[in-house]
Amino acid sequence: MEFLKWLESIRTPFGEWFFMFWTVGGEEIMLLGLICILFWCVDKKLAYRLTFSYLPSALAIDVIKLACRIERPWVRDPSFTAVERAKKSATGYSFPSGHTQNATALFGSLAYTRKKLLYRILLLLIIPMVMLSRMYLGVHTPADVLTSLAISSVIVFGINLLADRLEITPKRRLIIACCFVCIAIGTMIYTYLLYQSGTIAYKDAADSFKGCGGGLGFSICWVLEAKYVNFSVKCDKLWKQFVKILIGVGILLLLKEGLKYGFRALFGQNFLTEVIRYFLLMNWAMLGMPLIIKRFFQPKEEPAKLS
Repeated sequence: MEFLKWLESIRTPFGEWFFMFWTVGGEEIMLLGLICILFWCVDKKLAYRLTFSYLPSALAIDVIKLACRIERPWVRDPSFTAVERAKKSATGYSFPSGHTQNATALFGSLAYTRKKLLYRILLLLIIPMVMLSRMYLGVHTPADVLTSLAISSVIVFGINLLADRLEITPKRRLIIACCFVCIAIGTMIYTYLLYQSGTIAYKDAADSFKGCGGGLGFSICWVLEAKYVNFSVKCDKLWKQFVKILIGVGILLLLKEGLKYGFRALFGQNFLTEVIRYFLLMNWAMLGMPLIIKRFFQPKEEPAKLS
């Protein structure tokens, strides 16, 4: 806390703006948007690799958050003040840092796949900037970000190492998907039991429920897309790529917010709607939009290749 209080003492309006910019590198919307654009327009294999790096590390961090249940810095020490704008994205418990995990999964995996050293360095530099931004803004302690970095780095490196060496056959695809489904269901049950027993509040369980829904959706859609859709990212016109992004991201954002308020109006706030919401978002990103791409944007003479 002493380090955070020192950072608090040197905050300036420009510093707050500067680090609010960098903290976006660890936002969920940043990660989802970039992965979707890669998946629809650039490189399906890379998008899958990023997602495989993100989901296990996200679920691991969520479980640790719920197991440790360490409150945010301003809750632990009422004399400390966090930047108000940063609190909106500071959901759930403090330890370990979800933003650090997001940044490590995204930029760590991208750096791993780049061949040029300069690109690797530039991508890896984003991670400590996100970590510093979370501390400067007062929403995480050094222990939060460093622990998250250590855990996420091990998982991300392991997943990428495995991806380089494992050939994905239809049978292996199904086995891996089943393993992910089991992990997501296990995490969901653990979170629900804590929530049902009154150990944690709904707001502290929400992120885990979302991650479980996303994990279930990804696992199932990964198998279905390869078997029944198998679209190609290639387009014969550059402008079509921009149209794909506008349609895909636009509908994704509409679904994200529309389902959120629609479900709350119909069913109230509960864990099942959060799971279903993120499950449906994955279905749109991995099946709905790819079907549109295959029908309207994929060159007819370009057969899709298995990814």
